[in-house]
Amino acid sequence: MKKTLLSFCFFVFFGWISAWASHIVGGEIEFYPTNRSTNRYYVGLNLYFDQVNGRPGAETANVTLYFFRKGDNVAMGNIQLPQTTRKLISYTNPTCSSAEANVRTLLMRYSSEIILNADNFNDPRGYYIVWERCCRNSVISNIINPGATGETFYTEFPALVQNNQPYTNSSPRFEELKGDYICLNRPFTFDFGGKDPDGDSLVYSLTRPWAGFATQGNSEPIARGSSSYPEVGWVFGISEANMIPGPRPLTVNARTGQLSVTCDKAGLYVFAVKVEEFRRGVKIGMVRREFQFKVVDCAINEAPVALYREAGKRTFYKEGELLTIKRDQAKCLDVLITDRDPNQKLTIRTIGLNFDDKLVTVNPVNYTTKSTTDTLKAQICFEKCVESRNNQPVVVEVIVADDGCPQPLLDTLRIRVMIEGAANNNPDVLTDLPNNRANIQQGTPLAFKVTGVDKDNDDLILEARGRGFQLNQVGMTFNNATGKGTVTQNFGWNPPCAALDREYIVDFIVTDVGCNRQVKDTVTVRLQAAPKPNAPPKVTTSLSSQPVLVPLPSTDDKSTVAFDIFADDTDRTDQLRLVGLGQGFSLSQYRMKFDDKNGLPRLTSRFEWKPNCAEYTQLANKELIVRFVAEDNSCGPVKSDTLAIRLRLGVIPTNETVEQNIPNVITPNNDGKNDCFFVEGISSVACGPQFERVEIYNRWGKQVFASSDTQFKWCGEGVTTGTYYYSIRFSNRSLKGNLTVIK
Repeated sequence: MKKTLLSFCFFVFFGWISAWASHIVGGEIEFYPTNRSTNRYYVGLNLYFDQVNGRPGAETANVTLYFFRKGDNVAMGNIQLPQTTRKLISYTNPTCSSAEANVRTLLMRYSSEIILNADNFNDPRGYYIVWERCCRNSVISNIINPGATGETFYTEFPALVQNNQPYTNSSPRFEELKGDYICLNRPFTFDFGGKDPDGDSLVYSLTRPWAGFATQGNSEPIARGSSSYPEVGWVFGISEANMIPGPRPLTVNARTGQLSVTCDKAGLYVFAVKVEEFRRGVKIGMVRREFQFKVVDCAINEAPVALYREAGKRTFYKEGELLTIKRDQAKCLDVLITDRDPNQKLTIRTIGLNFDDKLVTVNPVNYTTKSTTDTLKAQICFEKCVESRNNQPVVVEVIVADDGCPQPLLDTLRIRVMIEGAANNNPDVLTDLPNNRANIQQGTPLAFKVTGVDKDNDDLILEARGRGFQLNQVGMTFNNATGKGTVTQNFGWNPPCAALDREYIVDFIVTDVGCNRQVKDTVTVRLQAAPKPNAPPKVTTSLSSQPVLVPLPSTDDKSTVAFDIFADDTDRTDQLRLVGLGQGFSLSQYRMKFDDKNGLPRLTSRFEWKPNCAEYTQLANKELIVRFVAEDNSCGPVKSDTLAIRLRLGVIPTNETVEQNIPNVITPNNDGKNDCFFVEGISSVACGPQFERVEIYNRWGKQVFASSDTQFKWCGEGVTTGTYYYSIRFSNRSLKGNLTVIK
């Protein structure tokens, strides 16, 4: 489809079209948004063209529509639309031939999607679109000089921006019209209504057609903005009240747009309908629709007749009488259909006036008469659930239609019947839970089946309701179910600890929803759960004593604290959880390693900690407590055990603490007292001053001992009594002094 941008505030001149022709039947203009966010709109002209009386040269490939501001008739722009549809419209009865009336009508649609600036269309008085064309069919009967009279297509729409906000509105949408003609002195109806996509109210009224400013010499002029377009002139005896004359002149249903007429004079009649659009009681738009009907003296066609006669009676049913169908009788009526025309195809349908149409069937639906005396017997049957309610009869219309042209002739038989409702047995609901009671132990799931049955094989709904509680809140499971005649569903309960030591009452309800009767039955169960006996779990470790002395940090693995934690449960069936918790701290805070465990006994998890220098310095001379907790999943009052492990840290040695421990006399006599020279406090700690070497010299400067072992020990081997000199070297300083050896 061609996309055209609307030009604003001026018109593009396309030149005069000198050719004129009698061809216009009617039509309308449509305008609505296709994508409001991108300012895209559909603009369409539906033009109905008389293929019999019109000149082929009058058909154009494009038309130009003009936009005006309604308040002052200022031009807003124009848009050229290409032809997008060209088709011959059909009769209401598609099998009809046009030979009798010689009526053939083309639908030519000109349309495009356009982009326009909505901000330019903000006048609260609204806007309108116009297209004018000359000329009409010269054989039109009800207007003066039709062959020289033009037609004006006109649609109003509201401002596209209101109160600085986008305002969305669509003009009414119209279905393709039928090409029907009217038979003299025969009632005629025609659907001329549309639908509003926005849900706005549509009001229909007859109005005089507009001639506009188009002439034979200027058949498609540049449209003028006007508050009053020239109207057609009526011939003598014609007015808006009888645009198509007769004992029942043309009327339109203000709500539906349906046209009705019985005409007594042959001819071709033009008319117009104004379709006004209201939103919340305010008129926001309007579309003018024009069309024409040909009235001809048709061949005689007798209408079909629908009759009903009760068994055993000699007279036929008269509208308003009341029939009765007893409970034990078949819900069927035999309707007789006749038509005095031979070789007539008849169609039968039913309408339920106070019940669903789907609940009544007719058989057969189609029938063809072979002679003027043929009688069709059609059986009308009501479904099981159709019955009289509140002492009111069931009302059904039986409509028989022939295949007459241009529209089928109808006869309607309205039947009122009191239908007694079928006997309905109450449904039953039961469970396979003994005595509908259960007292279970926590940890032992409960399961049973709930079944609803109905002797009448009606539709059932099965549901469960807890008295004062929701099923899922206490561990109960039950899904509502449906079935026909029978329905079964499983109930389950695995009570949590919070649901123990209390009785729960559950109602299971089956509802018979057949024919909307809503008959119910209920069974009640009483359920209770108690905690099972429970031995609490026990937490132990692989440690032999407490507190656990945390070694000083070192470059080897000797400074790691490690032990195992065990969780045991004598019940052997409980699920256990073992966790480690620092008292006043988290294990990860000091890089302590411990994996929480879950499972059946026994559970084992290893604790490991190797503090670094910063941690040891921060925690020096302190005691940390780690609690190991084992908890089972029982509901007993005692379900856990806790074991606290104390971790004691010392002090990282310094030069000062080492210097205080250096002896100045040794007596190597093997009495176990001061036999050797060594220094307490020197370790392989990975932080603080690092020990490098110890050296001992005699008074002449000769080295008599040396070691780089932090656990060095010299017992005066190979020397005599006397004074010696030591040097203990650390990474940051050396300690020197005298040592007396007495032997």
